[in-house]
Amino acid sequence: MTLKEAYNSWYPAKRKQVKESTMAAYMLIAENHLLPFIGDSQADKISRKMVQMFVDKKLDAGLSKKTVQDQLIVLKMIVRFVSDEYEIPVLDNWKVVWPSKNTSETHKTERYTPEEFRKIADTVAANPSPRNLAILIALTTGMRIGELCALQFFNIDLERKVIQVQRTIERIYLLGKNGNRNGTKVIIGEPKTLSSRREIPIMKDIYPMVKKFASIARADYYVVSMSEKFCEPRTFRNYYRRFILEKVGLNHCIKFHGLRHTFASTLIENKVDVKTVSALLGHSDISTTLNVYVHPSEDTKRAAINTALKRVFK
Repeated sequence: MTLKEAYNSWYPAKRKQVKESTMAAYMLIAENHLLPFIGDSQADKISRKMVQMFVDKKLDAGLSKKTVQDQLIVLKMIVRFVSDEYEIPVLDNWKVVWPSKNTSETHKTERYTPEEFRKIADTVAANPSPRNLAILIALTTGMRIGELCALQFFNIDLERKVIQVQRTIERIYLLGKNGNRNGTKVIIGEPKTLSSRREIPIMKDIYPMVKKFASIARADYYVVSMSEKFCEPRTFRNYYRRFILEKVGLNHCIKFHGLRHTFASTLIENKVDVKTVSALLGHSDISTTLNVYVHPSEDTKRAAINTALKRVFK
C-alpha cells in the first residue's frame, strides 16, 4: 500500500474525528508536501533516511522547523493508521536530525514602532468608523484577525469593560470524498484551544469609542461590519492595508498579524509579566510567548551587566 493509497483510506476515518478546519489543514499538508515527495512510496517502508531527505528539502526551501514538524505529525498519523487498520508493521520512530540554528540568523518580530502606534491610534480617533475601530481594537488587545471578524457586540461587556473572545472566522478548503480540494468556504467556529477563549480588558482610552458604536448597534451586529453580516478576514485585511498606507500615511504596512506582535511586544517592553501577556494572547503554552516576544534589547542587557557587576569594582 502506497502512502497515497493509505492517505485515501485514512482520510474518511480521520474526518469523523476532528474539526472541519483541522481536516482541511491536514489535507493541505498531505497534498502540498507529503504526497508529492513520498506519495508513491510503500507506507510500511518509509525509512528514517527518506524522512530525513524530506525534512532537509523542506528546510532548504525555507520552511520553519515547526512547520516541518507539523508535516511529520500528519505523516505519522497516516502511517500508524496503516498499522492499526491493516495490522501491517510500519516504521514510525524516525530519528530525524535537525540542523543547528544558523548563528547568523536573527529573529525579528514584525511590529510597529511606538511612534507608528500613536499615529495609527490618532488617525482612528480622527476618523471613527467600525473598521477603523476594529483595527484599534486589534492593536490594543492582540486579537487575531479571525477572532476580530467574528466579534459581535454581545461579546463586549460594557459594564465590566471586557471583550469576550469566543469564536473565530476562517476560510477553509472544502474537502472531496478522497481528501481533494473542492472549492472553499468561510466557517465560524470556536477557537482551536481552550486558552484562546478568553476575556481581554478594554483599554480605557478606546472605551468611549467602543461604547459609542455599541450604543447604536444591535447586539448581534458584527463589530467590523456594523451589520448582521460578517466581514471576511481577507476583505478586512485588504481594507487594513489601504488604511495604513493611504489614511495613516505610513510608508510601509506590516501584516495584520503584526498588530498582535506590536501589542505583545509593547507590553513586554513595559515590564508586564510574561504569564499575563500569554493569557491575553490566548497562548496555550507560556513558552510560545517567551520564544516569540521575550528578546532582551541592547539597553536591557547593558543595564543588567552594569547593575549586577558594579559592586565588584567598588
